[in-house]
Amino acid sequence: MTLRPVYITLAAVALFALLFSGFAYVSSHFYHKAIPLTNERELKVTLDAGFGDVTISRGKSSTIVDADITTEKENPVSDFFDYTPRGGIGYLSVNTNANEESHSRHHSINFDGFHSNTWDMKFTDAIPISFELGLGLGSGNIDLSGLDVKDLKLSAGASSVQLRFDKPNKSVIENLTIESGLSKFEGKGLCNANFNRLKFEGGVGSYTLDFDGELKREVDVDIEVGLGSLIVYIPENIGAKIIYEKNWIAHFDLDKEFNEAEENNYYSANYRTAEGKMNIRVEAGLGAIKIRRER
Repeated sequence: MTLRPVYITLAAVALFALLFSGFAYVSSHFYHKAIPLTNERELKVTLDAGFGDVTISRGKSSTIVDADITTEKENPVSDFFDYTPRGGIGYLSVNTNANEESHSRHHSINFDGFHSNTWDMKFTDAIPISFELGLGLGSGNIDLSGLDVKDLKLSAGASSVQLRFDKPNKSVIENLTIESGLSKFEGKGLCNANFNRLKFEGGVGSYTLDFDGELKREVDVDIEVGLGSLIVYIPENIGAKIIYEKNWIAHFDLDKEFNEAEENNYYSANYRTAEGKMNIRVEAGLGAIKIRRER
């Protein structure tokens, strides 16, 4: 099955909207937002990005968030950010879909799907951060290397997203959750995330999970894929147990090193002896899954 009909349908809907709504040139506006770190001990971040290109990375220790924004929206920059410190915890909400009533009064079209928005946000590495990130249509470059990530939930709609941990995370993430819909997703250095359990759900798309990084204990990974293709890379020094029940509608391609010691249970040769172990449960609908030792 090909995704081409889906993209054709989306393009047709967009063209229909333009033809019947009219089109007007919309200029871009540039904003900067910085929130200094005071005596917060922890930070909770919620991001709702309907459309645009989002970049998240490490910034200055002394600044909660340092953001550069390019958008057509004419709202004050304060409309996009809501920050409240309470009980030693900073609560930051970022919403790229701020109300645009004044903007729509001046133009013949208010069609967010065709606007160009970029959100470059750098966060402090001085305190633990819990992220809940929602990306709609666009792209996401989420580089959490060097940050102290306490919790992470990432949801992507029709987006192209890369998530990476190039260095070991300072905090333990009890549950790392990734949901990816009609999208392309790539996770790099995922063992550096320092998680106890990782859950990945993929719909219709192309996905890569690279578990490179530091792992010195036993962790669990749950993977569900609908009508998508997924490649999982597991470094050779990590012991891995793959739990997968075969079915005739999904394609499952397992590296030759793994042996089926028990029904539907596949073990790497070093599973018993490795310091770092992964127990990976896989469910697939009409998808195709490959599990490899090397890229």
